[in-house]
Amino acid sequence: MLILKPKFEFEVSVEAELTPDLAEKGLEEIRSFKVWYGKLEKSLEELFEIEMQGDEKKLVLDGDFSKVKWIGAGMSEGEIVVKGNVGANCGAYMKGGRIVIEGNADDWLGAEMKDGEIVVKGNAKNLIGCAYYGDVTGMQGGRITIEGNAGNYIGEKMAGGVIEIKGSAGDFIGTEMKGGEIVIHGDCGFVGGDMKGGIIKIGGNFDLLPTFRKAEDGWVGDVLVNGEGKIVKI
Repeated sequence: MLILKPKFEFEVSVEAELTPDLAEKGLEEIRSFKVWYGKLEKSLEELFEIEMQGDEKKLVLDGDFSKVKWIGAGMSEGEIVVKGNVGANCGAYMKGGRIVIEGNADDWLGAEMKDGEIVVKGNAKNLIGCAYYGDVTGMQGGRITIEGNAGNYIGEKMAGGVIEIKGSAGDFIGTEMKGGEIVIHGDCGFVGGDMKGGIIKIGGNFDLLPTFRKAEDGWVGDVLVNGEGKIVKI
């Protein structure tokens, strides 16, 4: 198990694709692992305290990582535990493994992920499970659970997997959604714009577009794109 702690409060963003694979490297290789601190290339040991415990494929990030971007990007196995907040793009392109964030998450959580699990104990911001600008497909598999609230554009262009928000969410949920499932236990704004497939389940209040037709157990649409997505009240 590899444990990282920030040596100081970061003033600018840190670009660091930290994954459990690091825990399998030698200590010298870990110390010299290159990251970006703003426009400056730094070694990992310049920014973080480094501690190894045993040989478990696990990465523990202890402290405030809210300015650290791309944590867990592309990871395929192992586990990351963040004992604090996390920056943007956490779990992007994820293929497997598990990420647990004990604080809050920034934008683009699980963007274009294909498999694995992300759990956020606090709140998350915008664009969860979305496609990056210019790409056509967002989240394709896996599961994202937010135990608090979330922001706007959840699951945009989503094609598979599950996003569950136990609190409330913002506007434009499931825009251009193709497949998969979004569950929001609280309230949200507009849902399902240009939705082609998949299902959105909502426990609280929401804004329904006029381009959805009433069905026996909810609504189907978006008819503007000949969509067969479903919105269900739970």
